[in-house]
Formats: sequence, C-alpha cells, structure tokens
Amino acid sequence: MTIADEHIGFIGLGNMGGAIALRLLRAGYPMTVLDLDPDKMTPLIEEGASTAATPQEVAERCTIVLSSLQAEAVEEVACGKDGIAEAKKKELAFVDLSSTTPELAIKVSDGLRARGVEMLDAPLSGADIGATNGHLTIFVGGNYQTYRRCLPVLQHVGRMVTYLGKNGNGQIGKRINQMMQAMSELAIYEGLLLAKKMNLDLRMFARAVSGGCAQSWRLDELVDNVFNKGDKTYRVGMRPGRTGNALKMADKVGLDLRGTRVAHEVFSEQNWQVVIDFSGETEA
Repeated sequence: MTIADEHIGFIGLGNMGGAIALRLLRAGYPMTVLDLDPDKMTPLIEEGASTAATPQEVAERCTIVLSSLQAEAVEEVACGKDGIAEAKKKELAFVDLSSTTPELAIKVSDGLRARGVEMLDAPLSGADIGATNGHLTIFVGGNYQTYRRCLPVLQHVGRMVTYLGKNGNGQIGKRINQMMQAMSELAIYEGLLLAKKMNLDLRMFARAVSGGCAQSWRLDELVDNVFNKGDKTYRVGMRPGRTGNALKMADKVGLDLRGTRVAHEVFSEQNWQVVIDFSGETEA
C-alpha cells in the first residue's frame, strides 16, 4: 500500500512517541493522535494531525495504529474499555512500539486476533535521538503479512527493521539487545578503569579504541560527548532490567549466562550509576 492508502493512528506521544509520530506526519501520512496530556498533541495538531478521545475512536478512523506506552498501559489501550479492539474494524493493524514482556505481547496479540486485529510487537532501540533522526532499530514479532504491510511505515523511523517471527519475539529480541548493550558498557567501564591505572590519557585512549574492534554505539557517544561537547564526565545510567530480564529468560531455558550475571552484579554494586571522570585529562 502507498501513503495515500494508509491513515496512521498514534497513541502515546512521549519523548519517543512524539518524535516518531512527527516523522510519520511529515512523511505525508494522514494521522490521528491521542495522549493523556493534551499539550503533547499540540505540535502534531499544528502540523495537520487530528485528535481522538479514545483508542477505539483512533482505531475507527485509521488503518494502522501505533502506540508508544508504558508497559502497564498496553493491554488496557488494546483490549480494555474503549480500546482498539472495540473498533471491530476489518484489516486494522496494531503496532506496539512499547517495551513490555514476551508474555504480554502474546496475550494482547491473541486477544486482538480474536477480534480480527493483527498486532506486531515492535520494541525500539536507539534512544530519543534515534526517534528524531529515524535511526532506530526495531525488533518485530507477529504475522509476517502484517509485517510486510507495515514495513514502509516503520522504515520511516527505523534504519534497521527486522522481522523475528511470531508474537513475543520482538520483545525477546529487545531484551537480548539490552543485555548485549550492558555487556558493552561493562567493557567500556572496565577498560577505562584499567587505562587510567596504567596512566593513559583517557580521552585519547577512548578515541583510539573507538576506531578499532572495540567500537560500539555507546563508545562513539562517549567520545562525541567528551571531544565535541566538552563533557568532563560520562555517566552510564543502567537499569536492573537490562541484565535481569535476560537472566530470567536464560534461567527458564536452563542457560547459564555467566558474563551477564557478572555484569548484573558489577552494576548493582555501583547502584546502577557508573561515572567515568575525564576532568583531569590532557586536552587534545
């Protein structure tokens, strides 16, 4: 289908959702938006979006509905009173960009499918800047034909949109990605600790390794902040779920992720806040 064939609904206009909705609106998609905070709808209204009072009303007007919500709100928006399922609209597709759990994605998709609505669980990686510049990574689970239909829409906001199979698999992919990100951050943290003990200039060392095999998105961000923005410290704000969720999944299938367990323990000991201090380093 073309842009003219699809009318996009967007529910949840926080930092990520608002930026994504604006990109889709500027790409030419007709759009209906909804957020509990009326002020968050204003920038989209000013650029031509219409509004609705309930998720059901959004779904009745649209062909594809996307949401970016807190995990606890997803089921209510999809299947609750005045929810998307109440629209009883044929060929409606629902794309949930929220980070939830595989179990919830399966439960909600089953409930919607029983009402004739196909759902994709499509959590994101790439932070607010990725939402603004369209450089998100999107992990997609659900019906393949629905994925193919929604792909042109998702490609406006994600530079990497990958189909991973059945519902729930998008959330699984996101959780493993978070685990791998945490491991990368642990490597940066411990590598810079060792470099400092060995009396290397941390700024220059960080720039050097960002050009080698240790390069990562987080390391590139660190170098940019320190060299181009003049930051004197670099703070890694971790969350227990980044490693904890992966460990729970691994335990269920009898897999011992020793490295992830160590990373979880290290960051826990740091109260999930790691600060790398560059204030005493030589200027380049």
